[in-house]
Amino acid sequence: MNYQQDNLEIRSEEVQEILGTPPAWLTRYGTLVAMAAIILLGWIGYLIKYPDVVSGAIRITSVDPPRKVVAENASFISDILIHNEDTITKGQTLMVYRSKANFGDVLVLEDKVSNIKSLDDSTLLAFSPDRDLILGELDDALYNFLEKKEELLAVTSGKFSNLGIDQLERQIRRAQSSIQYERRRKESLEKELELVRQRYIREQNLYNSGRSDISKVRQMEEEVLNYERMIQGSESSVKTRQIEIQMYEREISGVKSGSSASREGALNNLRESFINLQKRIDAWKKEFLVVASAPGVVYLTNDEVQKQQYVRAGTELMVILPTNTSGIIGKINLAPNGSGKVRAGQKVVVKFDSYPFPEFGAVFGEVFKKGKSLTGEEVPIDVVFPKGLITTTGNKLEPSQGMTGKVEIITEEKRFLEWIFERFRKVSVR
Repeated sequence: MNYQQDNLEIRSEEVQEILGTPPAWLTRYGTLVAMAAIILLGWIGYLIKYPDVVSGAIRITSVDPPRKVVAENASFISDILIHNEDTITKGQTLMVYRSKANFGDVLVLEDKVSNIKSLDDSTLLAFSPDRDLILGELDDALYNFLEKKEELLAVTSGKFSNLGIDQLERQIRRAQSSIQYERRRKESLEKELELVRQRYIREQNLYNSGRSDISKVRQMEEEVLNYERMIQGSESSVKTRQIEIQMYEREISGVKSGSSASREGALNNLRESFINLQKRIDAWKKEFLVVASAPGVVYLTNDEVQKQQYVRAGTELMVILPTNTSGIIGKINLAPNGSGKVRAGQKVVVKFDSYPFPEFGAVFGEVFKKGKSLTGEEVPIDVVFPKGLITTTGNKLEPSQGMTGKVEIITEEKRFLEWIFERFRKVSVR
């Protein structure tokens, strides 16, 4: 019995020795593998950077905020030249109020006037706008210029110098006869125009009820415009003859009194009339046009603003949202704790409340300016977005005034090992 017990004890010691002795390969390579693993983890910890952030809330404002466009005067809307969410440029015409003038014809006249770079006699005498332009409120200024132009031509050419009083009176009677003819022609054209307008209104009603197509409406609209131009041409002829009559009468008065107009005086009168025409065009544009004061995207916010609609002074017509996203500013008010690490130029990560982060991603910005604060008060921080409101998922966000979100300012990017050692130091201090 004692022999068996001693034998088992000997075997147990041998087994324990075998189990307690590691394999030779493990002894040889295990230490190397462990050291390699430690070195690899340390290298990874050195390469990986962990951002040190300061968190807060952000509110979007804009250097160039949305601009409301309101009606300065009460009037009817003649035409709306843009659509909702159109991208517009500064100075672009957005809307036209009802006027006696044709908007396109005013632009034609303005273009020709703007091409006049010098107010010398030869340039002004060569300026000859079309007589069938429908200019409404600008007619008087244009005809005043044409009258002064004819006076200068008469003085320069001396066309009346060899004419006696009888001949001048004969020219007056011819001009008066021509005026009577043009007035009869104008009356006839106005009657025809009224009939064409009735057909045009009928065609519009048929189109609105789905029984006609837009091409017929536009054809009738063009016909109405043609008649209006013919009437304007007839009116221009009457005005021209009246100018001639005034010149003949003035020449007769000069012959009887023995005086005559000077060339210099006639040229000065022509220049003044041209400058007055320029001013009247500018005044017309201010009164009858709605022009964009800044570039951006236009939004028609008032459903009641439509063609042929009457609007009161002060009525909001539309809103222009600036497209210059580099001008969008984010405002942060940081608590004093941790704000000392914030510096201009640091990267900012913004997650907007109205655009959920899992779906839209975040937007990167940059600290533009750090304001000063009194002791114990919040520190104002301005954030800019050099690349606009483009998220990490490629979405382009529409900026809106007062848009809010959460923000993280990356004050420093520490290596993971540094972060671990700092934590150990803090624990050891405690």
